[in-house]
Amino acid sequence: MLSRQIADKICAKVSALVNQNLRLTDADGKALSQTVALKPENLKINTIPWAIPFYYGGNIVGYIVLDAEMPNHEEIAPLIRSIAELVMHQSLVLEQIPHQDERLDKFIYDLLNQPQPEWSLLAAEARLFDIELDRPRIAIVIQIDDPTLTARYQDPTGDREIRLTRYKFGINRALNSFYTSSRENVVSYLGGTSFCILKDLLGSGEREHELDTALEGFKKSLGVIYSILKSELKPPTTVGVGNYHPGLEGLRQSYHEATSAIELGAQTWDVDRIYHIDDFGVVAPLLSGVDENNIYFSRELLDRVGENHEIIQTLEAFFSFDMSLTRTAETLKIHRNTLVYRLDRITETLGLDPRVFDDAIQIKLAILYSRFVER
Repeated sequence: MLSRQIADKICAKVSALVNQNLRLTDADGKALSQTVALKPENLKINTIPWAIPFYYGGNIVGYIVLDAEMPNHEEIAPLIRSIAELVMHQSLVLEQIPHQDERLDKFIYDLLNQPQPEWSLLAAEARLFDIELDRPRIAIVIQIDDPTLTARYQDPTGDREIRLTRYKFGINRALNSFYTSSRENVVSYLGGTSFCILKDLLGSGEREHELDTALEGFKKSLGVIYSILKSELKPPTTVGVGNYHPGLEGLRQSYHEATSAIELGAQTWDVDRIYHIDDFGVVAPLLSGVDENNIYFSRELLDRVGENHEIIQTLEAFFSFDMSLTRTAETLKIHRNTLVYRLDRITETLGLDPRVFDDAIQIKLAILYSRFVER
């Protein structure tokens, strides 16, 4: 418990206070640290009346032995003891934080990605972290464009760990500054440049029957929370948000939706934005897998798009030229009326009109997704 590293810290703090040489031993008098003018030496503590014991967890863990007894020993000994105990407590806490964070990160990663999870074991482990898994939660994935997080050779001074801690702190602070009534959020690092929030949907005092209202308010708040996250995190940041699905399987589904929203959003538009799974309209059911009827419709649409080369060629040209009939016809080297005829046929085939902006987005996403799943 009392390591040489901690002993060195205590030794430096106390020697600066008393301005004299000293030794620091464990509870048995074994030498752990000393000021530079002294050599390591095991001591018979019971023969040194001015040896100052210090405690941790109610037990003596070490002694501070000044080179000579000070005239005001009775007055200064309690102060020296307090300094030693404070330094030891702080050091042990700081040593435990990275390991605790790593254990939490691994737990969340397993919770969301383990192929065949043992739910009872995960529930028991969640209790160790004071996480209530039965609370309604939604998954948010955050990708921070910081190359130092994935650098092959890490800074030996621990710069990466400091950055990870700062990013987690910034994410938590952003959440708590905006969602002031729901503080049961879990923030974890999933590796690479990815972080995950298991967002608590119900505030204090809210009940399950208020969940629909809470979900509606949450979706409306995404633009604001993204702005707050950006101001906290600084580097380019892309965020994906899943839908709410009940239970632990539902939480995993929400996470995979959030991940897919980031990947598809980055390909469709750009990074450094926030994407909700619902932004992808007709493609969303394929990403979420929640409604068999919608999945069937989406797959039918993709099949009809993907099997006709002329449809794909026409649509890609049409979208590339911002839905301009003239420029598209010139590029395809066809008459404008021929293009109109093709678009009419596409509308009949797909049930969506590429000349209508909202329908055009759905079709473009369908084409993109057909490539996305083939990678």
